[in-house]
Amino acid sequence: MAPFGLFKKKERKEDQAADFPDVSFPEAGKITIQESQELLQRIEQANLQSVGSRLAPIKESVSQSLKSVGQIAKDMEHEKIKLEDLEQRYKSIVENSRKAIVTALKRESAVELELPQSINDAKKFREKFEAMMNRLGEVSGSHRKVLNTFMKRNANLMKDEFEVLQKLLSQTKSIMSEFDEKRAPVVRCGSVLNTATQKVSSIRSADVSIETTEDQIVQAEKETQNMKAEIEAAKSSPEFSKAAAVSQKIEESRRHEKELRAQTVELFSHITRALTKYSYGVSKETEARLGVMSSEPWKLLYEDDLLPYSSLLSEVRKSIVSGSIQLKDSDRMVQYLDSILESLPGYQNKARSIRAELDSILQEDHSLFLKAREIEERIALRTEELARNKVYLEQQKKQNEERKKEVDSSLKEAQEILLQLTGRQYSISY
Repeated sequence: MAPFGLFKKKERKEDQAADFPDVSFPEAGKITIQESQELLQRIEQANLQSVGSRLAPIKESVSQSLKSVGQIAKDMEHEKIKLEDLEQRYKSIVENSRKAIVTALKRESAVELELPQSINDAKKFREKFEAMMNRLGEVSGSHRKVLNTFMKRNANLMKDEFEVLQKLLSQTKSIMSEFDEKRAPVVRCGSVLNTATQKVSSIRSADVSIETTEDQIVQAEKETQNMKAEIEAAKSSPEFSKAAAVSQKIEESRRHEKELRAQTVELFSHITRALTKYSYGVSKETEARLGVMSSEPWKLLYEDDLLPYSSLLSEVRKSIVSGSIQLKDSDRMVQYLDSILESLPGYQNKARSIRAELDSILQEDHSLFLKAREIEERIALRTEELARNKVYLEQQKKQNEERKKEVDSSLKEAQEILLQLTGRQYSISY
């Protein structure tokens, strides 16, 4: 399809460029990732110089052709268009078309293509050239009839220049296509090496973390062994047996005390509903005592004077008997209250006896046993920490081995690409 509606494009094959630009490659053998990346940069630069040298004559030809387009615009602007009598009615259309075409030709003839200094510049060269041609094609195509009818001489001149520019654009596209094709393995290799570099950084960070974790494990194991030796030394001493016996007595006394408290709580749990109903409208002091008996009745066992509580329980009992407090099982509730009033003094005496016994035992030296138990707890915590660190260490090592395999695979791919690019076998290390 003719790009400007004025002529058909003539196909022409662009001569093939050299297979590879002249680059100084290092000798085959071991090179680092960084050296591989530097080699790719030299190849990229050489490719860029090569494409620049091939685009240079095209740039010059485009400049010459655009000068001609600019001259056509000037000539067209001052050209006297002859219109026959019947054609006078098209005068405004012809003038508007000429003005639009002249403006477009002048604007596009001022376009200057710049030889690429970077990869991005090379793409812009093609894109700028193609965009210019598209704009010229649009303006000439939209005014094709007017051009061919009333400005035929200039239309022919435009056609010739546009044909030249179109051929130059085709050459540019061909050159850039070859350039992109040459760059493809370089870009791929660069991407592979960048990925490998990132993974190598992760591997090195993981190596440091693994070394730190291993040191922590060694230190923790040493500390655990020292603590175990300390316990063995403590347990083998004659003082330990005595301290252990004292600690056993303390535990027994505390167990008895705990059991007595539980019995007291159980005892008072049966009268909770009665205490709640009695609490309506009482003084704050009475409400506080009712609260203790409802939630923490074992505290009564350590009161200096039980009388206020015994009297309050008796008042609750009277209220139930008199009917002031209505309960479905009032007879049973009275029995519970009688049982508490009867057994509470005995519970208190027993609690005081246990507490006195406990206070006495606590005066005896059992520090060696406590120290051994503390060390055992520390050993248990350190053992758990060791187990977690060992699992974590294995995970780190496994992940790092996987990363190393991935890096080896990436470097192998990069080596194959470099072999294709340079004809030399490199072994990339990190």
